[in-house]
Amino acid sequence: MTSQPIICLGAATWDTIFQVDTIPAAGIKVLPTRAVQVASGMATSAAITIARLGGQVELWTRIGADATGERYAAEVKNEAVNTDFVRKHEGVATPFSSIIVDKQGERAVIPFFDPALPADPAWLPLERVVSAVAVMTDMRWPRGAAALLTEAKRVGIPAILDADTAPLLDLQTLVPLASHVLFSEPALTIYSQKTTHLEAILDVASQGMTEVVGVTLGAAGALMWTRATGQVQSIAAPKVQSVDTLNAGDVWHGTFAWGLVQQWPIEKVVRVANLAAAMKCEVFGGRLGAPTLAQLSKRAQGLGLTI
Repeated sequence: MTSQPIICLGAATWDTIFQVDTIPAAGIKVLPTRAVQVASGMATSAAITIARLGGQVELWTRIGADATGERYAAEVKNEAVNTDFVRKHEGVATPFSSIIVDKQGERAVIPFFDPALPADPAWLPLERVVSAVAVMTDMRWPRGAAALLTEAKRVGIPAILDADTAPLLDLQTLVPLASHVLFSEPALTIYSQKTTHLEAILDVASQGMTEVVGVTLGAAGALMWTRATGQVQSIAAPKVQSVDTLNAGDVWHGTFAWGLVQQWPIEKVVRVANLAAAMKCEVFGGRLGAPTLAQLSKRAQGLGLTI
């Protein structure tokens, strides 16, 4: 296992997650059956997933210099993530979310990102990228993501983009900068006007900018195109009883990045990522369900996978 870090850049949030029987359709009071508060965010959850799998990982993100930020940073550091580059900004609020999750595991998310959170990426320690094994960004800090992806491609390491829902202009800016573009279904629809997932992936691939293009499909697994084969492959996800789908995509992306640096074939990388995301869905509490390496290895054996 490499001692070089994966660098994750993007969202940091403090989440309050409520479990309810049904997500209400009207303005009524609902009493949750469970509740947790947890450090989260797309890049944050991916970074913690990598650390739980035994990978070296740095998190580059922005929070407020407030009590919420202190709780966030302490929790992330406790997960063995390098938080030296979590920048605290005076006079702004650390991003936070309120989330409700129903009995089927579906969720409604209300995030707040302080508009005053500085967007300037000039402070980023880009000189560290040459010593990393890969980088991964989400869509929540486009200027920071652009700087990191550009430097990663310059030095020749995987530049992975978690291409989730975002304004079209942001997607159009960041997708060409990445070597591995991994869309959510809504983001792929925003980016490509093609009718089917297959057509949309081939549309992105035809632009000639990436080595891997994929889309995650939840319980249906993922579709993945690689330049090496020129083909799109459908890779199924294992069936599980879902309790909470929150952060499943982030666990998937963190596992993908970790598997990629193991130099596995892409099919194996995706199969393991599908499994990790499915295991997360069995646990309430968002990214708290991210499996450890021992847990993932044990489940993988039953699928004929060796980790």
